[in-house]
Amino acid sequence: MPSMDKKSLALLCVLSLPVYSASEEQTLKKASSYVGNNVLQVAAEMNSLVENSVFLEIDNFQQRQIMVGEYGRILVRDNADSTWLQANVPVQTTITAVDFIDDKVAWAVGHQGVILKTTDGGRNWIKIFDGLQLTGLLKTSLEQQIVALTVQFERAEVDGTLDNDSIDEDRLDELEMQLDDATYKLEDLTVNAGIEISFFDVLFTTPDYGLVIGAYGAMLETNDGGNNWQYIGYQVPNPEGFHLNALTTDADNNIYVVGEAGLGMATSDQGNSWRALEIDYMGSLFGIDVNGSSLYSYGLRGNMFASQDQGETWQHLDTGVTNHIFSADWLNNTELLLVGAGGLKLVYNGHTFNNISKITQRIDITSVKIIGDDVITTGLRGWQKNSQNELVQGGLK
Repeated sequence: MPSMDKKSLALLCVLSLPVYSASEEQTLKKASSYVGNNVLQVAAEMNSLVENSVFLEIDNFQQRQIMVGEYGRILVRDNADSTWLQANVPVQTTITAVDFIDDKVAWAVGHQGVILKTTDGGRNWIKIFDGLQLTGLLKTSLEQQIVALTVQFERAEVDGTLDNDSIDEDRLDELEMQLDDATYKLEDLTVNAGIEISFFDVLFTTPDYGLVIGAYGAMLETNDGGNNWQYIGYQVPNPEGFHLNALTTDADNNIYVVGEAGLGMATSDQGNSWRALEIDYMGSLFGIDVNGSSLYSYGLRGNMFASQDQGETWQHLDTGVTNHIFSADWLNNTELLLVGAGGLKLVYNGHTFNNISKITQRIDITSVKIIGDDVITTGLRGWQKNSQNELVQGGLK
């Protein structure tokens, strides 16, 4: 079984469904009944105490900020001094990540295969996609993979026969193994398979091109601004289907993905081809951040890694802590603020780590965003704002 994802480690309630052994018709009826009465069909409730809810991520564009969390709760405000407003959201499932395109358009993703979009700066959201549609994409992708692998297998046999019977047995064995695996996944697919998948991050590098990643190796791609999505999780270097946790991009338009079991991958051509990142680590990585030509990835038990060559090689950094690191953002051009489990707050200046955590504050911090002089953090008890000057005065609240 895959290890716990970031949201589980933050003590969140992950909604799940049983896998039925009934006929497909019976399963469809049960799944439809579930969806008809579940969080995918019911709008998030307005709550006067919403700011004290569990929030998982915050993003900003210029001064506008959006914060997302459990029960479909999304907050938006125009600047750091304005009041948070609860957005109109059509689902009650947990929202895990958000990404601004501009001051009007943003995307959010969450549990049960949900993808949301806003075109008015975050005040109103529409559901673009959910787990029922994801099941269809999984089925189509597996069927296409089986056809392609079958053609490759038959071609390899013919080529060997034409070449004086010198068949490459290792190549045939590998293709046969991949074909058997794809066939098994297709046979094992149920109508509620997509609902069981949570999305953990979303990234749009242009208004048209975007990626969504999540549990069990889920990866979706759009080339037309989210009007259509393709499942590409079986086409990337993640044969074990490990959870994919975080996305980022650099100034050269390289896109980087990290996940569990030290998994990392990158693309330099908008997903046409992917290369594996050789990170010598078998634990989960929850985030990855860029600073010029430098990459930093972090995760379980304070583990952190750095690359100075666009992910070709990685060096382990001794953070001096064993807390899980969930998120990070740049205080300035040289200092990275990392936050995580047990109220962790850690500043890295490129050479040394300074642990500024307060002993009296042990609540998990799920994300951090630096907006001007403000340090905004989210967690299991809502959000907090502090000034960077408070870092010098012994840490954040």
